[in-house]
Amino acid sequence: MIDIVLATYNGERFLAEQIQSIQACIDYHALVSRLIIVDDGSTDNTLNLVTQLAKQDQRIELHLNESGLHGPSHNFGYGLTKTSANYLMLCDQDDIWFPEKISASIQHLKQAENRLPSHTPILVFSDKQIVDQNLQLICDSYFSLKNISKDWHRTFKQLCQQNVVSGCTTLFNRALMDKALPIPEQAYMHDWWLALVAHRCGYIVFIDKALIQYRQHHHNTIGARERSVISLFLKFTHHLRQFKKSQQGIINQAIAFKQFEQKNKLSENETLAILSSLSDATLCKKMSYFCKGKVTRSHFFGKVALLVSLLDSKKKQK
Repeated sequence: MIDIVLATYNGERFLAEQIQSIQACIDYHALVSRLIIVDDGSTDNTLNLVTQLAKQDQRIELHLNESGLHGPSHNFGYGLTKTSANYLMLCDQDDIWFPEKISASIQHLKQAENRLPSHTPILVFSDKQIVDQNLQLICDSYFSLKNISKDWHRTFKQLCQQNVVSGCTTLFNRALMDKALPIPEQAYMHDWWLALVAHRCGYIVFIDKALIQYRQHHHNTIGARERSVISLFLKFTHHLRQFKKSQQGIINQAIAFKQFEQKNKLSENETLAILSSLSDATLCKKMSYFCKGKVTRSHFFGKVALLVSLLDSKKKQK
């Protein structure tokens, strides 16, 4: 019934623990057809580890990413082309799944299917606990940690500007995969693209419960207090550069999704139209979009960074 796509790259440290948590899930043997592990060129012991684990579980398959495109998004995209089941799940190499993750996810998706027209693209996602590399709890909710409303995904205007759907928490049907693939190179990330397609063409279900432990490798920097004014300034400028790079990625994705709209004969979306033309907009126009909330972020500091980024941006030269 379910194919799980697990993307790996030099993941020997936590991979066995992750796979064991999947195998320990309720109804794993009844619901999971294949555990498809797609490797993106590991140079550590990942491949040998998967080979050994596959000898103990016939559901485990090892595939090498032969798409010629690398990175998490392309690796997952390639892995999805190897699936055959009606329902798909995505899995990172270093997290821990709670025992009820598979059964709870399929239950919610089936409930949605029963009340929606057949062949409707459906995506289910959940909250997640944030833990350190030793699985010590940092925060029991991703949304609490990031100060994001749990209703953020409900409007397309918000979702296409900031993603809250983590691929490692999702379950979706083949109708969504068939509609969303191939994932374009301009997509910010595979999970964001899947969420956008589900919202625009189908239905999204949120499970208000953490179903995985999301391992944070650099947990020691979270909540750290910077006492030096200089270090605070350097940290701010670094984050601003990262934010501006991220904003450009969002613009590129909006351009790609406008093409998706046209291909699928969808009505034009105002937010996508604004985002896709944002680089060419005048400063006055950008400030108008910001003041009217047409370009936005989920919390105060994100809005400040967006404002500074818009003020500092240069009109793209043609």
